[in-house]
Amino acid sequence: MKDIIDNIKLGFSMILIGAILLYIGSTVFMPELTIKIFRFQPYIVVTESMEPVINVNDVVVVTTFKIDEAEVGDIITFMADIDYNGTKEVITHYIYEIDRSDEEEIIRTHRHFDEDETVTPDTWLISESDIIGSYAFQIPKLGFLLGFLKSIYGIVIIAVNIILFALIKYFSSRKKTKEEISD
Repeated sequence: MKDIIDNIKLGFSMILIGAILLYIGSTVFMPELTIKIFRFQPYIVVTESMEPVINVNDVVVVTTFKIDEAEVGDIITFMADIDYNGTKEVITHYIYEIDRSDEEEIIRTHRHFDEDETVTPDTWLISESDIIGSYAFQIPKLGFLLGFLKSIYGIVIIAVNIILFALIKYFSSRKKTKEEISD
């Protein structure tokens, strides 16, 4: 019975590790497919354009986007060439307007959503193919930790901890083996 439970634990662990490795791999090598495979994707907010609702270093989690369900005021994450230099960047903003008059629907966005203020829309036009996903929720300040873990210092600390853990496990198992032999 203990062997069956151990095999179930091992199988579950392998599935979990496989899913994590698949997620990391898709994020690194195929970021545009991550949300299609896993139905969500997190992004670290790096500018204050959505403050006070979404702050710098918050993690925004986006889910799949359905343009036919989109409404003015929704928050979306999309790719846009904000500097007009040929490089698209990830942006999270409110929907300002949805133009459904042509074959392809075009969305305009803006930074702030306050009905009492005059809102100026962003200059870029977004097609459905530029949209990554819809805002689901945010995790405040998690970006600080993730940013640190991605830095060279964070990577070194993780590597050192893994090595120390492996050494402790190795030497404790050798000590147990020596004690069993001497008994």
